[in-house]
Amino acid sequence: MNTTSIFLRLINRTRKIYPINSISFQSAGCRCSSAYAASVSQIAKERETFQDAWKGIIDNLTTNKKFTQLPELGSWVKKVLEYNVKGGKKIRGITTVLAYELFEKPENVTEEMVRLARVAGWCTEMLQAYLIMNDDIMDGSSTRRGVPCWYRMPDVGLGAINDAILVYGSIYEILKIYFGKAKEYADILDIFNEALLYTSMGQHLDYAMAHRNKQDYSLFTTERYYSIVKYKTSYYSIKLPVVLGLILTQNRENAPIEDIEGICFEIGKLFQIQDDFMDCFGNETVTGKKGTDIQEGKCSWLAVNALQRCNDAQRTLFAQNYASKDPDDVASIKRLYEDLQLPKLYKEQEDEIHSGILKKINALPSSTSPAIFFKLLDMIFKRSY
Repeated sequence: MNTTSIFLRLINRTRKIYPINSISFQSAGCRCSSAYAASVSQIAKERETFQDAWKGIIDNLTTNKKFTQLPELGSWVKKVLEYNVKGGKKIRGITTVLAYELFEKPENVTEEMVRLARVAGWCTEMLQAYLIMNDDIMDGSSTRRGVPCWYRMPDVGLGAINDAILVYGSIYEILKIYFGKAKEYADILDIFNEALLYTSMGQHLDYAMAHRNKQDYSLFTTERYYSIVKYKTSYYSIKLPVVLGLILTQNRENAPIEDIEGICFEIGKLFQIQDDFMDCFGNETVTGKKGTDIQEGKCSWLAVNALQRCNDAQRTLFAQNYASKDPDDVASIKRLYEDLQLPKLYKEQEDEIHSGILKKINALPSSTSPAIFFKLLDMIFKRSY
């Protein structure tokens, strides 16, 4: 069966949940290129279904014997999880469910496995919470998802470090409860461990770059930036949910893992470039986070591209004002970015990377469904949050 036939079959199977806005086909090689977009209302419905699974997962966690021995701890863990996990758009969690449904053969999709995919998806959201709880402390952030960062809460402070560990430990407890006897259990643990290791490596690169000699920008290169993105973002934000969904299927043995991984890394690149741009130019009421990349001296997409375009006077201005918490200095850097037309360049690169990802998707073997990647692009392309 060629790629076109497979994609049409997947479209028909998912039409009720994810209606197609438009699809165009290239006759050469029977490749597909798609604006495989779901309506806002249908995406909201799926997100609501995903949200509904949360209560049962937390109840199973906090009522097992490890927590019932210390009831007050169970209550605290629930409070930590409710505050740090439930917000956000749930892109990682929903991607896990979609990856299972769209990679699996239609005749093998069951309600029980969809339920388990939602559990696994919530575990990716918990990993995200664990990482951002620590990241907010490291960056000195004030808000996350429109509310104060957890460590900024009056009764928390640096106790948030241990709370983050509780969140991380709870991930593995949930995985044991739901998957402990499953044949996929070891592979599920491996993919979570890989995501954490590589993300921690990326966090180190990011932190080290922000705390280097402040006048040394020699490492602010495109190559260095993409290394940070690959490890800090792509592994846990994109590869983890996609491959996790694949692990839950019955036909993963012949999947082109290297091709899938390559597409995940490119989508992760797009995702992080968007985050970097919104950190500076995003609307805080929409993003839910006050930008700190300039103040922290981050090796961001904006900083790297600014340095590549600066003349001598602009480079001096950049060196004098970057990595400063003074509001006037931050404003000077934002004006410099605008003078260098980086918002225009951002839109051009976003389109360019998007087109490159579509080419990679269309080059997948006919035996592999491309639908999950089209769906991912639909969720993040041109996003403002």
